[in-house]
Amino acid sequence: MKNIPCYSLEQCIPKEDTVLLDVRDYNDSCHCEIPGAINLPIPYIKRYIKEIPHNQIHLVASNPLEKNVGIRMLRKKGFKIVGFSMPECHYVK
Repeated sequence: MKNIPCYSLEQCIPKEDTVLLDVRDYNDSCHCEIPGAINLPIPYIKRYIKEIPHNQIHLVASNPLEKNVGIRMLRKKGFKIVGFSMPECHYVK
């Protein structure tokens, strides 16, 4: 998506009026939790859209497809996407 800046998670310090929304699958996000983020995978957005505070959103996604789908779904519901991140977590199983 054009005109939406990409930030590393280290650069991303959400402001008071910005929600950090993690749309990664639970299997991905449980190994790399992001403090303060609302975890709501793409398949659950429609069902739980009313539980997202209506603020600006910084999206966290696993890949470009997930990011684009999330942005489109949220924009249709009137949310303003101010940035996104796609973290690469390295963890030991």
